[in-house]
Amino acid sequence: MEQIKLDEILMNEDPDPAYIVEGLLYQGQMVIVAGEPGVGKSFLQYTLAMSVAGKLNFLGLPTKPMKVLYFDEENARPDLQQYLRYIWRGLGQPSIPELEQGLFIQHFALSAQGTNRFQYMAEVASRVQPGLIIVDTVTPVCAIADENDNAEASRAMRQLRRVKEVAGQQTAMILLKHSLFSHDQTRRQTIRGAKDWLGSCDAVWYHKLAVGKPRTDGLKNCRLFPDKVRAFGLRDSLAITPQWIGSEASRGVVLHGSAFANTAGKSAELHRSARDVLITRPNQRRFDVSSGKD
Repeated sequence: MEQIKLDEILMNEDPDPAYIVEGLLYQGQMVIVAGEPGVGKSFLQYTLAMSVAGKLNFLGLPTKPMKVLYFDEENARPDLQQYLRYIWRGLGQPSIPELEQGLFIQHFALSAQGTNRFQYMAEVASRVQPGLIIVDTVTPVCAIADENDNAEASRAMRQLRRVKEVAGQQTAMILLKHSLFSHDQTRRQTIRGAKDWLGSCDAVWYHKLAVGKPRTDGLKNCRLFPDKVRAFGLRDSLAITPQWIGSEASRGVVLHGSAFANTAGKSAELHRSARDVLITRPNQRRFDVSSGKD
């Protein structure tokens, strides 16, 4: 039997985690990001993907450049194309050849694979060797038949972990889920469907619209709330306020963010510049860039 040597652990200084996004997401982590329809989950994650692949800050935080593999079974092609244009302009129009070397989008590629979808995902992950994999969203990507079936959720999670391991031990994975809507503010936020997902991941974040009067410019303020946390990663809520930039014909979005401490209801004034999260089309009053869906 191999005994853990406590003196080697307790007498050492705290290590610096191998972050992908400093203070937010670290290598090897598996995170669930859940939100209600219309909040902009996909748009936020595409921004993360382009930031990491393009060697750019994400929400004002430094990133470690690496390849990103994005499995998208959620967003229609016209919507996806517009998201990418908005994000690219908001990030300052980074090098397209560099992005093509770092960002790999599998758009509705899994439905044709049938029962071999996980094998296909593993083959793509093995070929690309990404440092970050994003699954959008879990139910269609994994072809979940019964969203409330914990056994089915457990089987799907095992397959996703296999895909993650094939990509590399230090690869992180983000799983997008829908949250369960409730008017009862005293109840703890949770995901829609089977709860086995929550116990199988390292962290859970909730992506929610900010409380308050709707803005008149078509943009939406939102927040990212950490729920399940481990020793490292996101611990404070992030408030996100987007701003239009550019001309009417070639608009982008820059995001200004603040981190709010989760203790005693007090906010920490950690103002940061950041780029983008979710937006609405200029000619529609309250249309979310995730096509009112995600």
